[in-house]
Amino acid sequence: MNQIEQLLEQYNQTMTGDAWYGDPVWRILDGIDARCAVASPFGGHTIWQLVMHMLFWEDVATRRLTGPVSPDLAGNFPEMPVLDEQSWQGTLDQFRASNERFRVALSLANPVRLDENTPGGQRSFRYEIVGVIEHHIYHIGQIALLKKACLTQGNVR
Repeated sequence: MNQIEQLLEQYNQTMTGDAWYGDPVWRILDGIDARCAVASPFGGHTIWQLVMHMLFWEDVATRRLTGPVSPDLAGNFPEMPVLDEQSWQGTLDQFRASNERFRVALSLANPVRLDENTPGGQRSFRYEIVGVIEHHIYHIGQIALLKKACLTQGNVR
């Protein structure tokens, strides 16, 4: 298994697999409805905002793997869309599509160039790839706590 295949396996474990730290991203997101996704029981970001934030940075990293990127940081924590179930499911669909674009970009990456900087960037290909994985793990922990707070209040299926 080459380094790209190892990174892809690590990403897949983080998203849908059997990661050693606990449940993967999509298992934690499963069963969260729009009402829970907009709840802010601790006064911070909501699940919805965190998912949009994860989607934003995954898209930035995907584009950095193939060319120079100057991200519009307004998308980092964008305005909340219409707060209904259809819109929430749309955000999840966008995140799934982003996951697939990242997988494709990662699978096409050259393992020999992992420690070179991305085009126009100041960080290596490896740094961007591992960064997405670590970023998702960090935020899914927050989402798990928010989901647990909703479960306690009976707001999640």
